[in-house]
Amino acid sequence: MNTTIQKDSPLILVADDDRFTRALLRQILEQDGYRVQEVGDGEQCIAAYLKERPDMVLLDAMMPVMDGFTCCTQLQSLSAKNSSNTNSRQPLAYALGRNYANGNDDVLEVNSYEATRQTLEIAPPHASSPLEDAIRTPVLMITGLNDQLSVDRAFAAGAVDYVTKPIHPPILRQRLRRLLEASWAEQALRESEKKYRSVVDNLKEVIFQMDTVRRLTFINPAWTEITGFSLQESLGKRFLDFIHPSDRQFHEQQFQSLIECQQNECRYQIRYLPKTGGVAHMEVYASRLCTDEGTLIGLSGTLNDITERKRREQHLNTEHATTRILAESVTLREATPKLLQAICSSLGWEFGELWSVDSEANVLRCVETWNLPSLIETSLQEFQTVTEEITFASEVGLPGCVWASGKPIWVSNVIEENNFVRAEVAAKVGLHSALAFPILAGDERLGVMSFFSRQIQQLDTDLLKVMGAIGSQIGQFVKRKQAEEELHRQNVILQSELNQAADYVRSLLPSRISGTVTIEEQFMPSLQLGGDVFDYQWLDEEHLVVYLLDVAGHGVKSALLSVSVLNVLRSQSLPNTNFYQPSAVLAALNQVFRMGETGDDYFTIWYGVYHRTKRQLIYSCGGHPPAILLSEASTATSVQRLGIPSIPIGMLPDADFQDSFCEVQPGSTLYLFSDGVYEVPQPDGKLWGLNAFVKFLTEYNKSNANNLNQVLHQIKALSANQELDDDFSLLQINLS
Repeated sequence: MNTTIQKDSPLILVADDDRFTRALLRQILEQDGYRVQEVGDGEQCIAAYLKERPDMVLLDAMMPVMDGFTCCTQLQSLSAKNSSNTNSRQPLAYALGRNYANGNDDVLEVNSYEATRQTLEIAPPHASSPLEDAIRTPVLMITGLNDQLSVDRAFAAGAVDYVTKPIHPPILRQRLRRLLEASWAEQALRESEKKYRSVVDNLKEVIFQMDTVRRLTFINPAWTEITGFSLQESLGKRFLDFIHPSDRQFHEQQFQSLIECQQNECRYQIRYLPKTGGVAHMEVYASRLCTDEGTLIGLSGTLNDITERKRREQHLNTEHATTRILAESVTLREATPKLLQAICSSLGWEFGELWSVDSEANVLRCVETWNLPSLIETSLQEFQTVTEEITFASEVGLPGCVWASGKPIWVSNVIEENNFVRAEVAAKVGLHSALAFPILAGDERLGVMSFFSRQIQQLDTDLLKVMGAIGSQIGQFVKRKQAEEELHRQNVILQSELNQAADYVRSLLPSRISGTVTIEEQFMPSLQLGGDVFDYQWLDEEHLVVYLLDVAGHGVKSALLSVSVLNVLRSQSLPNTNFYQPSAVLAALNQVFRMGETGDDYFTIWYGVYHRTKRQLIYSCGGHPPAILLSEASTATSVQRLGIPSIPIGMLPDADFQDSFCEVQPGSTLYLFSDGVYEVPQPDGKLWGLNAFVKFLTEYNKSNANNLNQVLHQIKALSANQELDDDFSLLQINLS
């Protein structure tokens, strides 16, 4: 038994007119560690209660001045002053008292969170529940009366239990302990409920409950913050009344599936109608609310405003759709109807139009419109007809103002706008809000796009910025397409000029010759203009000169160099040069044509002079592949490679070039070519190569074929790309 009394020990107020009884109670209570305050009548008890606020009152039923029943009633009134429902505590106190009076010694256990949750679910919203009342001090009646009428009177006065005289200490201790534990548990539960309700009241998401006919029975303050409607305006009304008419059927289907037990919970998005006007979006989560027996008593869940998220999604969808359409379109005319539809669909607006600048008349003209298919009606057709026929000067009407300012403009209600020319016809179809932005390419204003909504839409500055960016994007698209068209036009002109240049280069190539010597040629540049060129001519009746040169690179620059070399050789304008001596010719060329700073102005050349009567061939090379001489005789020299190691023309000014001689057997064939003939990449990634080409020529020559075009096609067939990466030049010289 604890006899130490602490300052924070429970305080018991004892009210009894019998001094002996008070002394006995003090002894029992202080032995158990309680603090004790004594009074002799009911009035003193009331005064001591107001001063000390005890944890428990032991109250004698029969006392002078004020009896215990009257005192107990006044004590309950005092503790219930701050309560909005003075009767809600009574059933709990009466039940506890009956429980103890009947000797039920079961330990009272309270799950604070669960009890609070159940109280919130069962109690009407914002009405006083048992847990919302002030914490009442438990009163234990002490009476010598043992009749049932007195017991009922004690409980009716607010007592939670009673003991009879003479007092039995073990019973008193047990009753006190249980009543105090119940009071402390209730106090802990009350604190838990206060914290829980504070959390609920301060949540940014709406918590709701509704009955089986979908009337709102509970909503937390977040509802007012989100929708603008007060709790008084909303409780008792159907949730359906706050939903956008177009979404009500879908919402009802979701809730009906819960009512009919087709699903236990659902989550979906709908539009709702805020008190401030316009349309907003929310995400709904709802589940069935049932009793412990499984009986449906309503629905509960949460609501989250997702208007801002939806708005950002709309902006992103609009930007992405615009980018995709422009990327897939060839012209603005092709892109315009798709753009109008995509922007209207993304924003949920009903009508869109594009105005183009008429530079000659200095006005805007409508070139395209789009509207929701569901809005095809007489009034809309009238609005569309007026739009297609009207023009706007600068600063006139919405398009004219945007054109003049070069900035996006938002109008919440065009019907009330003085400068909106089409206000009357817009009112007929019910168009209200408008958004227009310029199509810009730098400082140049190319046109205006306008969009209309039947809803009155409040200014969305972020959307206005997005539309401004889209206008610049469309303007860049227009300018890019104009540049592409101009580039295409220039390319057509350039191609025509290249064709003429290529025809000129081809016209410089020699014609086929026949007689004791016959020459066939096959020439195919990899581009329209190549770097290969060749020539053959009789220096006199006995000497035939043959040469083929390959300028580094392709295109116009290479072709110009090759033509320059060809003209110098053909006109024999190299000073002090013996054109019958190949090495002298190459040395002279090396002095005239020097490699530039870019390192690509050089060429390779094979140059040979054939003496018809003596059947002798003298030749020299400047970094060029060897010529191939094939003879009919079956000897080791039937295939000869006529080449001399050397560097290309133009690389080194003091380069040395050598001559070499060869006897030509009757019936021999000389093949002269550039490296593009055999440096052919094959499908396996390897180059075909010179050795393979020589072998191919040998087989071709044995077949007595005389069609170099066939050779070209067969070599192209070997290429991995089916096309040659370099110029193809091949001469077949039959030396009979």
